[in-house]
Amino acid sequence: MKISNANIAFNEKGTPVTNTINDVYFSSENGIQEAHHVFIKSNNLNERWAASSLPSFHIGETGFGTGLNFLVAAQQFITFRKNHPASQLSQLYFFSTEKYPLTKSDLSKTLALWPELATLSESLLALYPMPLSGLHRIHLFADQVVLDLWLGDAIEGFTYAHAHQEGRIDAWFLDGFAPSDDESMWQPALFKQMKRLSRDKATFATLTTTKIVEEGLRGIGFAIQKQKWLATKPEMLRGSITFEKNEQITPRQAPIFHRHPPTTDTPSLKQQHVAIIGGGIAAAICALKLIRAGKKVSLFCADKTLAQGASGNEQGGFYPQLNAEAGIASQIHAQSFLYARQFYDQLLSQGYWFQHQWCGVLQLCFSDNVTTRYQNMMRKQTWPQSLVDWVEPKQASSIANLPITSPSLHLPLGGWLSPPGLVHACIDAARKGDFNLYLNHRLVSIVPTESQLQNQLIFKHIEDDFDADVDATLEAAVEATVNETADIVVLACGAESHLLSGLDLPFRMTRGQVERIPTNTSLSGLSAVLCHKGYMTPAHNDHHAMGSTYVKNDMNTEYRESEGELNLRMHQQALNNTSWSNKLALNKAVSDDSLRHDLPNNGLPNNDLRGRAAIRCSLPDHLPVVGAFPIIEKQKIELSELYKAKADDYYPIPSVQPNVYLLTGLGSRGLTTAPLMAEILVSQLCSAPLPLDSRLLNALNPNRFVVRDLIRRR
Repeated sequence: MKISNANIAFNEKGTPVTNTINDVYFSSENGIQEAHHVFIKSNNLNERWAASSLPSFHIGETGFGTGLNFLVAAQQFITFRKNHPASQLSQLYFFSTEKYPLTKSDLSKTLALWPELATLSESLLALYPMPLSGLHRIHLFADQVVLDLWLGDAIEGFTYAHAHQEGRIDAWFLDGFAPSDDESMWQPALFKQMKRLSRDKATFATLTTTKIVEEGLRGIGFAIQKQKWLATKPEMLRGSITFEKNEQITPRQAPIFHRHPPTTDTPSLKQQHVAIIGGGIAAAICALKLIRAGKKVSLFCADKTLAQGASGNEQGGFYPQLNAEAGIASQIHAQSFLYARQFYDQLLSQGYWFQHQWCGVLQLCFSDNVTTRYQNMMRKQTWPQSLVDWVEPKQASSIANLPITSPSLHLPLGGWLSPPGLVHACIDAARKGDFNLYLNHRLVSIVPTESQLQNQLIFKHIEDDFDADVDATLEAAVEATVNETADIVVLACGAESHLLSGLDLPFRMTRGQVERIPTNTSLSGLSAVLCHKGYMTPAHNDHHAMGSTYVKNDMNTEYRESEGELNLRMHQQALNNTSWSNKLALNKAVSDDSLRHDLPNNGLPNNDLRGRAAIRCSLPDHLPVVGAFPIIEKQKIELSELYKAKADDYYPIPSVQPNVYLLTGLGSRGLTTAPLMAEILVSQLCSAPLPLDSRLLNALNPNRFVVRDLIRRR
């Protein structure tokens, strides 16, 4: 949901002051010096980093404010990495909360006070999130630093922040306004969550010395010291917490939706071999993220080239599915969309190209019901204007560069991109690491090894054997059985997920046909993606994508003229039969394969100059499944008393297939959801913090359907 920005002014020294309580955000004399002494030095960060044998370090903060403490910590960590290139410690995670974030312009003005932080400040400003409540994951400084910024109430943010069983935070920056000015934050619930999130030996530092803070920290087990940080300054507090054995096993996440880490016998997480099954967007992005996490990755694709399923369309619209109420699904789509845009921009900036156009998206008010729904959304101000805005027909026409007769919602950050191009860009980037691609490998079965610490994968491998003395179109297929071993298996196989043995999930398989229509003088000027029941893109290779049909439980992927006519009529009706929409025409069938050279799926049976059909895999709640492979029959027994609504720790951690994970069910929204879903899974595999709050994570857990059924006693 949309939240309010901070109401601030700048004093005579240029320091930001909140107009609500008339308090400054940082020391007017030397904010950087204060941040260094109070938070870096008092938490002994440099010494702890030098002694660390772990891959990451985690800081928690109670008030992001101007981002000064974050930038100082990031600068210090980058310097540490330069001075200790061989250190195991390679990544800093920084979790912070902010109820009233500064506007980007106010933040820019504030950060200009510190030219010594200019380079870091520019990177933060470029990715600074819009005022949308929830958790925003931001990758900075070549992924050396990951900022998890919770916009909203601090207690809520800490309550729903995910933590693995060992905890999350190594050092706390207890910053923010004085407790007397911000009583809503300094509550027993805050300290309770600090304890839940803290790792053993976690430290804290704060300039706040009030009784409520000191007693709250002592009450959760922190040993506290008081000290002067400058002769001219008042006392500050610092300290640490040590957990007893029985405290360390206190559940830090709900057992029902436990996020299982891998259990392997490799001495280092980074030495684990991950096998990914799939060849589309989800599989490719997951492969790249795992490579960048330092793992060895093998990608097994059942087809002879990548991006042959729903990821094979030449153009795909990129935009979130938003509703008037910010429910679970809408929140996931909004956060996924913003994260995906960050991921795509960073991939492009690194030199990995795919066809795209960030031209914006217009969602047309094509019926009275849709108009009412969109008006209700805008009236409630559910979403920030920078994410979605209402435009009248005149403005919509200007954005589209073609006459639009209805009001519309405008999503300026959206557009279109080439799914096959994206897949190949991710694979090209993954090849920089320990990566192998195996085509024509169709998974037959997964068998745990005797120790259950690895998995044996059995594939059918089809080898194309060409004889130079015969017609090249004659192909002798040689089938062989191939065995591979992996520590971890990720099943990202899209429409083939329903074929996976032992996976009892309510998959819905839907055929979708997208047309490839030729541009013309009336249509070539289109400069935004148009959406209604379907979508149409600006021209690419002198053609537009126009789709899509939705035919349930139909697995045929041959092109159908009847569906082409259906797509055409649907678009003309939604576009109110404008003069230019009446000139839309379907492409004609062409038998000459030499004319197919500009298509992404060259020469495949389901590839047609007129368009293509693919099968989408989704679930009843229209959300993906991301997480460990559930053993449903065992979970039905283990969680049979869910209907009794006992406390979380009453129920056991449900059974899953050891070291086998799912990343599937993305449906028609893979371009929007795949990057964040892959980030969730890779974070889970690396025992890193997960990038969504626990309520949203639970809604993506593969066992959510059996949990719902058991609660309802079905």
